[in-house]
Amino acid sequence: MEKVDVVVIGGGIAGATAAYTAAKAGAQVVVAERASRSGAKSVSGGLLYTHGLSKLFPEFWKAEPSPVERAISRNVLALLTPTQSTSLDFYDQGFAQPPFNSFSVLRARLDAWLLSQAEAAGATVVPGSNVDALVREGPRVVGVRLGEEELRADVVVVAEGFNATASRATGLEPELDPDTVGIGVKQVIGLPEGEIERRFQLHGLEGFQLTATGLPAGVEGGGFLYTNRESLSVGMILNLGSVVRHRVAMYEVLEAFKEHPLLSRYLDGGTLLEYSGCVVNEGGLGAVPELSGDGYLLAGSAGQLFLNTGLTLRGMDLALESGRLAGEVAAEASRAHDGSAAFLARYPERLRESFVTRDLKAHAGYPEVFSNPRLYGLYPQMTAALLHRAYFVDGGERGSLPSLLRSVARDRVSPVTLGRDLLKAMRTL
Repeated sequence: MEKVDVVVIGGGIAGATAAYTAAKAGAQVVVAERASRSGAKSVSGGLLYTHGLSKLFPEFWKAEPSPVERAISRNVLALLTPTQSTSLDFYDQGFAQPPFNSFSVLRARLDAWLLSQAEAAGATVVPGSNVDALVREGPRVVGVRLGEEELRADVVVVAEGFNATASRATGLEPELDPDTVGIGVKQVIGLPEGEIERRFQLHGLEGFQLTATGLPAGVEGGGFLYTNRESLSVGMILNLGSVVRHRVAMYEVLEAFKEHPLLSRYLDGGTLLEYSGCVVNEGGLGAVPELSGDGYLLAGSAGQLFLNTGLTLRGMDLALESGRLAGEVAAEASRAHDGSAAFLARYPERLRESFVTRDLKAHAGYPEVFSNPRLYGLYPQMTAALLHRAYFVDGGERGSLPSLLRSVARDRVSPVTLGRDLLKAMRTL
């Protein structure tokens, strides 16, 4: 093929969804996937909030093989010191029942399933296709370069992930700022049959997830653990600039996190199945580039679409929705034989009307809130010290809870600073 209606760069969530939507609308679609097989390079995972997936595939959880792992019914937020933890533990039985709230996923399985849906809709997936650059005629993107060959299209959907080498090399995206980049490491730990249900007290499809911060003290970011059907995923996402400033090694930090008393009991006896790393955008709304132009659209992580609310980390549901809208607009542009910037501006307009932009705007201040170093050392330590004194009984004078709080805060943080941090977090998150 020398020319098609739509070329999609990348077979991840955004790319597969864009290909599915465009092909279903009648467009001739080619997906250039760098991996040798569908999903092979999709090493990340996490929680997929299912509202977007349900729009496209109303009973996706019944598919065989299943694209999802466990329906998360128990969510834990933990503040850590080296030997202590303070946790907010929320259980909701309704989260484990249709239509569900979120599922843990292993991306290699999810992405392969989504690409199979795109193929069933008529898209052509070409694995092992490394896009070296976008092809331009003047300011307009007219296709992609694959080695020595070119494949042209009315519209190119760039969905190659956060490390968007082709679009960045072509000047569609700015260079990365280390202070708005998160670097992540993750291990998948296998456990014997029945151990996950027993250790986490789960029934049926129920799942558990934990988000933690405070370890290592002062380093921006945190750790996570969530249950899959037959394994656990455990890892950390830390701010790249903070990692460099504190001179920490990611593999050492991850091992220390796994050995924390709160975590180690869950991992005991497990078998390491997979070790992977990735980078994510932490710049929020302010880091989102122009998402459309002459002949191209940016979707998913290539468009820096990621949201951290403190309680939820969201990238996959934003990728699904942006991919769906990108595929929709790309098909319309192909039918109209109009890939101009003016026509493709429909895509960011529809994103602005969707939950994607609405939620990013609602939490636009989160990068500033989460750059506060007190969140990653001082406040977890103060919380643990306060509760230690409140629970510890030795027959001595203990004092009231307000007096304990004052004694814990004394010489650590001023009431003004504490109040300002709390107010900023409440307003932003």
